[in-house]
Amino acid sequence: MADRDGAEVSGSASAESTTLEFGGLRFNVSFREVGATLRVDGRVDGAWTEMLRFDDFVDVPHFHAPADGDAIPFDRASLGEPLVWYVAQIRDHLPEWLENAGFGDVLSNIDVKAVSLNADRLVEAMNACVPAGFLRVPGIGLQRSEHSA
Repeated sequence: MADRDGAEVSGSASAESTTLEFGGLRFNVSFREVGATLRVDGRVDGAWTEMLRFDDFVDVPHFHAPADGDAIPFDRASLGEPLVWYVAQIRDHLPEWLENAGFGDVLSNIDVKAVSLNADRLVEAMNACVPAGFLRVPGIGLQRSEHSA
């Protein structure tokens, strides 16, 4: 399958997760009891390595840069809705994020334009992974629905 810029794109889905691959990166989307997670993997020394992680959790959204680093709390009051902000960072500031996370060496293998052009696919996958009992509230983000237990 070709992406919006003609580059090769692949994707797969299971009950547990969805994996999208474009621009030389792999994006894994999954849902756990506390919320949705977007993992950004790239090839480091030939092996797929999780570089960044964005946790769109109901109560405590946060992110990790690098992925194995400490959680950085997300401030809804100053940054807005977590998913909107997370995807904007990937779409508009990916090189800076990878540099700051210690993965600047992989940038030569990444088609940043293809990532930007396909960022809406990340939103679609993050929305699709949300099960019954949860909903996205504009301006706030992921919440439990009133009808959930």
